Amino acid sequence: KRLRTPYLDLWLIHWPGPAYNTMSRSNEVMQNSPEGAFAYAKDGHSEADMVALRAETYRAMEDAVYEGKCRAIGVSNFTVKHLEALRKTARIWPPAVNQIELHPYNPQTEIVEYCRNHGIVVEAYASLGGQDSGKKTWNKLGGKLIDRVEICDIAYKHGKS
Repeated sequence: KRLRTPYLDLWLIHWPGPAYNTMSRSNEVMQNSPEGAFAYAKDGHSEADMVALRAETYRAMEDAVYEGKCRAIGVSNFTVKHLEALRKTARIWPPAVNQIELHPYNPQTEIVEYCRNHGIVVEAYASLGGQDSGKKTWNKLGGKLIDRVEICDIAYKHGKS
């Protein structure tokens, strides 16, 4: 109702990890905690709880498909491990899409191959070189992907900027 549309074309689980108590997470705290990134997880979002939480979320999305509220469902940032766990409980398999960061600096060949073999469409985000990389990372990789000669040549060839 709030979306003011009778149905969704595609609905994704955005992130397979926990909901956090804060967006201001300290790398030092996570590195020094035996719980890693889960040090900031909300109650009920421990690492052990995540498989069940993802299955429960996906089940609700499947219900939306069966009720005609959604045409397709998918996931985002799921690894092979996440997808294999989901596959054990899913009624609708495979998910239509797995949206992942994908570009020449981060080709993610294992998950791309898995998706190809299971009929899951891979949708790339940050396809021109990653959203979270800083200057130090870019320099180590040879500069921003969008500034690379190879990319500029392809853009020129197709009349794009």
